[in-house]
Amino acid sequence: MQESQDADGIVQGVTPESTLDLRGHSTGQASLLLLRNALDRLLAGQVLELRVSQDGTLSDLKAWLRLAGHEVIADLDASDHTRLLVRRQQAAGMVAADWGAKAPLRADGGFDLRDWLQGRFGQVPDDAPTYYGFVPRGAVVDSGGPDFPYVLNHKDDVWADNIADLYEQAKAQQWDATTDIPWAELQPLPEHVERAVCQIMTFLAENEYAALYIPAKFMPRINAQFIEPVLFLATVINDEARHIEAFMKRALSNGGAPQYSAALTEWSLHSLLLQEDYFRSSFLLHVLGEGTFLDLLDFIERHAPEHVTAEVVRRARLDEGRHVAYGIAHVRHVLQKQPARAEELVAAAEERSEALRAASGANPMTIEALATLACGGEASAVEAGFAAVQQLFREMHEYRIRRMLQVGLQRGVAEKISNLHTPNFM
Repeated sequence: MQESQDADGIVQGVTPESTLDLRGHSTGQASLLLLRNALDRLLAGQVLELRVSQDGTLSDLKAWLRLAGHEVIADLDASDHTRLLVRRQQAAGMVAADWGAKAPLRADGGFDLRDWLQGRFGQVPDDAPTYYGFVPRGAVVDSGGPDFPYVLNHKDDVWADNIADLYEQAKAQQWDATTDIPWAELQPLPEHVERAVCQIMTFLAENEYAALYIPAKFMPRINAQFIEPVLFLATVINDEARHIEAFMKRALSNGGAPQYSAALTEWSLHSLLLQEDYFRSSFLLHVLGEGTFLDLLDFIERHAPEHVTAEVVRRARLDEGRHVAYGIAHVRHVLQKQPARAEELVAAAEERSEALRAASGANPMTIEALATLACGGEASAVEAGFAAVQQLFREMHEYRIRRMLQVGLQRGVAEKISNLHTPNFM
């Protein structure tokens, strides 16, 4: 494009793409912000017409334009104000921000997480630098920011192909432990049955503390460029908080109270909390631990002495199913790309088993409580109750193997790991 100025200094052959009128703005900072935003909306080479009062603001803006590298191609006196024609320049090393994203809506008009992978935001990197910090994926990153203490900087460290589905499910299936459980419908139970329920609720809550603290520990280590797993783990933490609330409320709602903990339970959960490798932790917690917990919750729901307890564990079981689904998908994702890492899972199970070798067996109070529920609280059927608990352990073993087959482990390896799993369930 040929440019020239006429006798009055007006640039010929230049048509501004937009106009910004800053007359009447008394503060330079406000004017600078408006100017910066206006230029950011232009492409390199495009022209902005700027109208500014002839006061100190004008000199400040001209100084900023020079420092930012933009070109003032005309400085025109318009009597009561000044007209500047500014050509936007692309700063060295910088790129223009995305524009024009318009995600498709669902049939119900909703904007689903599964549909938000638009433009640069939709380009999930395989590796993310730590200096991106909290910059949303797809945004333009300014230079000179600090390094963040992320250690999980590779997509495969945390990703699961079903992560958006699980997040949407988690939002849709949230429940309230205050209003969604029919607490007012609880009726008194025989004391030995109520004690069994309270013992089980104590044990469940104790395990859920670990399931809350462990994801919370890892969340700040995940690079924010992989925001989908972070969002999902936030729902996991919310789920576990709600489970602890519901289990403790059940223990305190019908004439009982929290009951007994066993050393093995604490040692078992301690060994999970100390795990520092996310891949191993996800396998031990989500696939093995919470997978086994699913079977336990199903057993309690089937043998619950009344519908309030059954409803508490039913709702918790649905939540735990999402956590297990994430663990299976994540571990499978890693093993599909790095099959040799299966050896790490065997090693993790062996190390945990060795660490728990000196601890005593499963909480006898909890085993007795499960048997009490299984026999319907009838003393004459107590042998059948203990037999049902032993059958539960056998089913847990087989279901653990099935889940490990889903992640891609060979059956022999899965059987070995399942045999090493702690008798604490989690």
